[in-house]
Amino acid sequence: MKLKLKLPVILTLVMAVVGGTSSAAFADSAKAAVAESNVARAFVVEGGIKKELSIEEYDLLIKDNDKKTQFLETQKSIMKNSINSVDSKSSSETDSIAPLSLIDLSRYSEAGFIGSVYRNDLTRRISVPIYNDGTTTITRNISFTASQSYTSNVSLSSTYSKNAFSAGVTVGSSWSKTISNSDSVSQPIPPKKYSWMQYTPNMSNSYGTLYEEVWSFDGASNVKVVDKSYFVDVYIAKTGNAGLPDGLYTVKETTTAPN
Repeated sequence: MKLKLKLPVILTLVMAVVGGTSSAAFADSAKAAVAESNVARAFVVEGGIKKELSIEEYDLLIKDNDKKTQFLETQKSIMKNSINSVDSKSSSETDSIAPLSLIDLSRYSEAGFIGSVYRNDLTRRISVPIYNDGTTTITRNISFTASQSYTSNVSLSSTYSKNAFSAGVTVGSSWSKTISNSDSVSQPIPPKKYSWMQYTPNMSNSYGTLYEEVWSFDGASNVKVVDKSYFVDVYIAKTGNAGLPDGLYTVKETTTAPN
């Protein structure tokens, strides 16, 4: 992992204390979840190429990604708290200004770009569950479709924010693309078990400060109609070709039907 920082970052250790629930209760809950929803197989897709992982490789990938995510969130929290957002005009006020009279000086200052982060919060089922109601193991094809677009902590719907972010982000205008494709795996399914495919996106992450600065010019005077800055945290879908979106694909097994 290469981490590019354009602004100095002070790292701190953050300890979260959860009240009202014992650690033993959390452990019991986690064991129950593992027992009910086992990972039978795991595949990683990088650059549109699918590769099967051993369970040991899968476990290591999950642990490494958890450490990376915690590190990034600490950095972002420090940076976000240091940015003061100031709005001089609302977007509705700028709508009445003739477009030809506007001068857009908006810009995006990218503080960090991380090429690979697994988004556990976006994990989801991407196939129909197949049930084996027999007494012996059967083999069936599990067909699935995965689709992923960018996510952002703020709306990037205005022309000012879109243009500024596209010009400042490492990947350029490709950040807004949606990656989608279908595939299947041949899977042995034990008796009285449901099997299905689950997807966790692997995305690039750009974060930094977006400065929206727009002036109105009538030929005689300048008036600043938009003046605000805010923290931006954008995750970008990845693929190296026309294949599946990058990510972790796991075949799950349960004794009860998944939601």
